Amino acid sequence: MVAVSENNRSFGMENLGFQDTTHPRKLGRSVSVNAPTENYPLYKTHTSATLLRWRRQREDPDAMLEEEFPSDEFEYMECGPSPPADHTPNIYESFEEFSTGSELTVQICHDTIKMNLMEHMKVSSGRHQLLDDIESKKTTQENMKDLFAGASSFEINISFLWAAFMKRWDLLDGLKTLGAKITYYEPSQGLSALHLASFSGCIPGTQYLIAQGGDVNAIFKCYAPLHCAAFGDSPETAMILLNNGARVQTLTNSPHTCHESVLHCAVRANAIACVRLFTAEGADVGQVEYSGLSPVHLASDLGHPQCLKIMCEAKGTNVNAKTKGKDLTPLHLAAEGGYVECIEILLERGANSNYRSQRGQTPLHLAARSQAYDCVELLLRKGNADANIGDVDKRTPLHAAVCKAARSYDIIEILVSYGADVNSKDQYGYTPLHIASLNELSQCVEILIYHGADVTAKSKFGMTALGIITRKTPASLAMVTQKLDSAITLHHHPESSNREVELRLDFRSILQHCHPREISFLNTFVDEGQKEILLHPLCSAFLYLKWEKIRKYYIARMLFCFIFVLSLSLYVLTALAHNCYNHGKNYNDTEPQNVIELCEKKSMMGNMLRKNPFVIEMQWFVLVAITCCEILRKAYGIAGYPSVRQYLSHPENIIEWTVIVSVFVISFIYTGRTYTWQNHVGAFAVLFGWTNLMLMVGQLPIFGSYVAMYTRVQGEFAKLLLAYSCLLIGFTISFCVIFPDSSTFANPFIGLITVLVMMTGELSLDLLVDDDPDDPPFLLEISAQVTYILFLLFVTVILMNLLVGIAVHDIQGLQKTAGLSKLVRQTKLISYMELALFNGYLPRYLLNLLHWTALVSPKAYRVVLNVKPLNPREKRLPRDILKAAHEIAKKRKHYSHTISSQASQSTQYNKKVINNNTADQTSDIFEYSGALPLQTIIEKNTEQIDHLSKEIRELKQINANNQKIMEQLLNTIIQSKKFSSKC
Repeated sequence: MVAVSENNRSFGMENLGFQDTTHPRKLGRSVSVNAPTENYPLYKTHTSATLLRWRRQREDPDAMLEEEFPSDEFEYMECGPSPPADHTPNIYESFEEFSTGSELTVQICHDTIKMNLMEHMKVSSGRHQLLDDIESKKTTQENMKDLFAGASSFEINISFLWAAFMKRWDLLDGLKTLGAKITYYEPSQGLSALHLASFSGCIPGTQYLIAQGGDVNAIFKCYAPLHCAAFGDSPETAMILLNNGARVQTLTNSPHTCHESVLHCAVRANAIACVRLFTAEGADVGQVEYSGLSPVHLASDLGHPQCLKIMCEAKGTNVNAKTKGKDLTPLHLAAEGGYVECIEILLERGANSNYRSQRGQTPLHLAARSQAYDCVELLLRKGNADANIGDVDKRTPLHAAVCKAARSYDIIEILVSYGADVNSKDQYGYTPLHIASLNELSQCVEILIYHGADVTAKSKFGMTALGIITRKTPASLAMVTQKLDSAITLHHHPESSNREVELRLDFRSILQHCHPREISFLNTFVDEGQKEILLHPLCSAFLYLKWEKIRKYYIARMLFCFIFVLSLSLYVLTALAHNCYNHGKNYNDTEPQNVIELCEKKSMMGNMLRKNPFVIEMQWFVLVAITCCEILRKAYGIAGYPSVRQYLSHPENIIEWTVIVSVFVISFIYTGRTYTWQNHVGAFAVLFGWTNLMLMVGQLPIFGSYVAMYTRVQGEFAKLLLAYSCLLIGFTISFCVIFPDSSTFANPFIGLITVLVMMTGELSLDLLVDDDPDDPPFLLEISAQVTYILFLLFVTVILMNLLVGIAVHDIQGLQKTAGLSKLVRQTKLISYMELALFNGYLPRYLLNLLHWTALVSPKAYRVVLNVKPLNPREKRLPRDILKAAHEIAKKRKHYSHTISSQASQSTQYNKKVINNNTADQTSDIFEYSGALPLQTIIEKNTEQIDHLSKEIRELKQINANNQKIMEQLLNTIIQSKKFSSKC
């Protein structure tokens, strides 16, 4: 009695981290239409309440929203659009949603046949008693004529089918005598008496029906009798059919059944004896049905290892055959279903574990996606599967493994141990770490970071893995700190006579993903708001060494900018400010007399410039030459930015280009003379140039805190001035009205400037003094005095003191975070320098020179620094960094000794890792165990509790069964005693 169930798969929730819990492909002989399928392992059968709820609401998504948020309780607020969600790549869009194509419309099993025959009887006459009497054996050959007296032909034919189905072969001849037809079949499934006898394994009935002319190859709707024998796992009746001319290559006769052979049907039913029989009788194990599945594919897809083994032993079996269209091998199907035994059989028969499907996926992709740890391990160990093969979307098995939460960490561990690249990117630039953090799999995030995943890797959408981790799983960042801690170790130098302790700083965790821009790792942390990591001694030490290497380039750049701004200032002072160029060329007729007199002063410089105007021309050409060099430097710097928008987002770039353009605007070269408007342009150009130079000086670590104080106070003052601008405008207009005769308040613009000056404390009582006593004392009226006093109190006293208080507060705040602010500025400065130096457009020999002179680690092997923290003559690193690093190393050493004593109590996960690492890494591994989040510990404890609960339930069930057996034994003993006493 076998049910052929639809081969459905649920893919809707896989992107949300849920597992496929409906997999009705594994069919047993006792499976009915509504019977559950065989149990899967725990990690494949877990169904959460959320998943069940999602399934209930799947057809109506709005129902769930209405359930959670009743619309009659509140109205939504209009606060603008919500921010866009993270772009989560749909990993499963690239995986094969493979169906066997055999979605049969007819279910052949004991229950469906019985139900169809009963329904057929009900439609015909409704006399179910006839069938019940046959089943209960009340109907015999002797009373058959009496029971069927007056029965219609339909009732006799249905009873004939029922007798064949119930193995009542003794009634078949009598029913045939009453008028039953051998060729009659029930209309639902097209099964005749020979079909039903073959299905039930009734040997006498089958022989009788064949002897009475039954067609062994008859197909009334879908199936031949041999198909039914296969579905019923009845090798005896199948042999009888074959001996009487049944064709082993017979196909089902319906487009809905995909034209399957009898071997397909036997595999579906897991009818091992029938599979052996059909294979021995010459059934083609490679024969494909409509969707391209052979029996070997089907056995692998359904997880029937015994059937698969029998067919693989047949001559000419191709275990690497591919299906039509999607190019799936049997190994793909077995790996996707998680069937270890089938995979082992296929590998022993030479199946290639690196064959790729139409979308470029190997069996390892599908096994990792299905969270089948044993299958992944077998494919890697025995099948030599390549863990870094990418599919058409460049996604590796590691991408597939991190999409689910069930056993992802185990699969990640074994894939990495077999050489999987934790930093491989798909076509959208997503690494496995991106996927794990987007799916909020904190444990997977920690394992990937532990194995060297690059947290600074960017996708094509510009998202860094670090940024996603910060938002989704911030607790996982502790693993980054631990890796930095593990890079600082204490040891004794073997060649040292006094056994002086040495501190080893390993910078591989900082440098391994960012050559040649060594600072990009730390710069990403700063950009993502995790700047506190710079305070770690390893990061601080690296910044110190990096600045020692690269500061010469910054100082050279600053000196060049100083020469450029100085040249510009000299030209503006000589050619424009004193108008000496026009005076030397006798273009002074239209100039103001006071300007001409400035250049006519009897001074050595004035006489030289007046008599030798070519000096100014030489200044101009020198300035142009320097400016051209500046243009080349800035143009070279543009190539280092990923976009023009990002380049323009830096204010210093806009300022420098403004100064460069102004050089050509203020030139005399176009008309042979200068104009007054050029003086204004030159004045602003000089101001911008020296301001930019001040910002460059402020980027130096030694001066950075002072410039930061200035810029912070400047920003606060700007906001304060904007907030109180209405008050200042009000006083300006009031003074213009009250003091109309004053020159300082002649118009509102000059009056506003005067008010700003008065705000700083430059007050004058001359406004309140009347110089002409004969005139009415207009300026001494009460309104003027009251307004002046109000200004004195509200602006000069309150506003200025408020500004001073804010400035002092900001400065104190900067002093508290001076160390971190210095490291941040240092990081951004070095990042800018590396951006300019290593943009890739320089000749190779210049790049090599830069590598040796600007990089801390020009070669991969130069990543470790040994220092002596207790030696007072150690000058390679500052004392505060050495002290902090020494403290971390001592704590780690003590912690490793403490944990080592408890090694016997470690988890199985740690044991696996320890076996693959050296003794020096033991402490790091144990620290990793301690760094697991509390959620992981709770999950493990929950799994253990569930396992114990299951064992307790099994013990209770065994105890209950034992009690029943004891009760039966006692009843038997009591009955035997009663019987013996009667005797």
